[in-house]
Amino acid sequence: MKISRRTRRVTAVVASMAVGIGALTGCATPGTAANDEHKLVIASPAPNSLFTFNEAVANKLGFYDDEGIDVELVAISDAIPVSGLVQNRQVDAALIAASDALAAASKTDELRLPYDERTGGSDFIYGIVVPEESGITSLSELAGTNIGLASPDQDLALLASALPEVGLTLDDVKTTVVGAGGPSVAESLKSGRISAFVGTIADFAAFGDAGLEVENVIPDGLQGLPVGGYIMRADALAADDDLIKFLRAIAKGTFVALERPEVARLVTQEIDPETWREPELAQFLLDGLSETLVPYDTDFGVVDKDRWQDAQDLLVEVGAIADPSDIDDFLVTDLIDQINDWDRDEVLAQADAWLEKNQ
Repeated sequence: MKISRRTRRVTAVVASMAVGIGALTGCATPGTAANDEHKLVIASPAPNSLFTFNEAVANKLGFYDDEGIDVELVAISDAIPVSGLVQNRQVDAALIAASDALAAASKTDELRLPYDERTGGSDFIYGIVVPEESGITSLSELAGTNIGLASPDQDLALLASALPEVGLTLDDVKTTVVGAGGPSVAESLKSGRISAFVGTIADFAAFGDAGLEVENVIPDGLQGLPVGGYIMRADALAADDDLIKFLRAIAKGTFVALERPEVARLVTQEIDPETWREPELAQFLLDGLSETLVPYDTDFGVVDKDRWQDAQDLLVEVGAIADPSDIDDFLVTDLIDQINDWDRDEVLAQADAWLEKNQ
């Protein structure tokens, strides 16, 4: 996939969604107030934005209300470990990257992950990019070269999972951690100091300012790393079913967004008008993110233990995790039936009724 000017401008939108943690300051411990019995505080990387459009659809169509819960979405950033917010009961649950979730699980047995957010693949989120002018079209051509990494854990693990797809291993390349994508990384790619760069779509945001066109050479259909999911405390998950109700509402919101994309478009135009100032770019982003939410089959949130085990093995292999967690304890797979226990036709009827009123 070519990371064109369109894509680069979209990545700038994604990067701008990394809002601060300030919304959490002074936040009461969830569930302590009597009138907040069914209120959940959920940490999300970009609440009320196109990036988390399924959360927004769940809210706008009343799925939280249908489940009898009050949900407050609060912004998170890399400044504070998200897992710590959950563990310390500052939030009830958090949407977290897979590598961060597994790293957190390696340090405590108090966390659980019962819902895999983006089971449809990682191609749109992750990238292994090369300068377009290099003429490189396959990852296999990078043998013996120096590859830049945005981070020493997730991105190295991604590269470790991608190389075998073209008959290579980490031993066949050199790697250098160069930090998040930006002008300096673009210059390193231009000069040949690094032959390629591994990161997420947000890392490529500043390449356009440096006049760099890049191509994504990540192997098609790569499933080496799950993207992420919702984590919560084990005791909270066992104590009552409000968290299950939240995940059920998220599943409904995702279903509607995929089956009625017009709903997702209208909802995000309302909550995130700034992104929709450039309609083509916003639609490109919405379509790409939608593909990552497509479920394995008909159930939403399915946690594939083998996939997560492979991810943990890769993180251990690259030294990002020293003491791996017990995947069987961390991953919760027996709640999927409850999370998906809702009538698809009824939910689509709600969506169609909402469309009639809002188109």
